[in-house]
Amino acid sequence: MIHPEWLNDRSDYQQNFVHGLRNRFGLHLQFELDADRIVTTWTALDRHAGFPGFAHGGLIAAVLDDTMGRFAALHRRFLVTGRLEVRYRNAAPIGVPLRVEAWSNRLARRALHAEGRRSTPDGGVVAEATGTYLPLTRELERQMVDAWPGFAEFLIDTEAS
Repeated sequence: MIHPEWLNDRSDYQQNFVHGLRNRFGLHLQFELDADRIVTTWTALDRHAGFPGFAHGGLIAAVLDDTMGRFAALHRRFLVTGRLEVRYRNAAPIGVPLRVEAWSNRLARRALHAEGRRSTPDGGVVAEATGTYLPLTRELERQMVDAWPGFAEFLIDTEAS
């Protein structure tokens, strides 16, 4: 495992919609470790609404997906979502800080399995998720480096590890 600073992108890129600080349209979430969990807080704004007064379910899923996927960064691995399943339990109110937490079930050579949950300050569960994250293909790595050459320094030889 590497240093927890890898939880948050400090590269020159930072365009990820959920956590990229240089994405002017993004959510700009930052993550921390809390024991064996990765956590963040997100407060939906009116522009994040699905229905009046409630956050869009797709954004809830995106934040859960990104939080669960951050476990790979702790191991200096870049993975893509292979499967994401979200169960919505309650509406996510706009203007209320929601805790997002994720934990890893298993990290194998070929996949990361994680779970996550979003909850209100009083502990009410908004949504729960499970995800499977897969290694980047060589072709996807090539496309990413072509689009942003600085990405190459963050790749590790997955066949050697």
